[in-house]
Amino acid sequence: VDSVACDGEIVVMAISEHVENAGVHSGDATLVLPAQDLNKETVGKIKVIVEAIANALSVSGPFNIQLIAKDNQLKVIECNLRVSRSFPFVSKTLDTDFIALATRVIIGQQVKPVHIKFKNVGRVGVKV
Repeated sequence: VDSVACDGEIVVMAISEHVENAGVHSGDATLVLPAQDLNKETVGKIKVIVEAIANALSVSGPFNIQLIAKDNQLKVIECNLRVSRSFPFVSKTLDTDFIALATRVIIGQQVKPVHIKFKNVGRVGVKV
């Protein structure tokens, strides 16, 4: 998950899917966006987890979270309060500049939340 928050509230979020099994560094992983094999319930759980972490840490800026999903069970394995190497990929694929949004949050500008569709976005991006 790549996201931007302001005072703990999500501004924008993208849920990508790793092709490889857990353990491959996200910067080196093959990613698919939007996720192709996550069901609606799993995506909902991911959103709840990401929102809870952003709120608990009062995140203001970019962050990324890696989760393991198996049989609709989720485990957070990593949370980084920084831009990940996948931010440009999600920005291009979703036609939403996550980096500009993060920069505006960091410098204290007002940012309105951006709604991102998690399925049927009209294209699928693959980062290898």
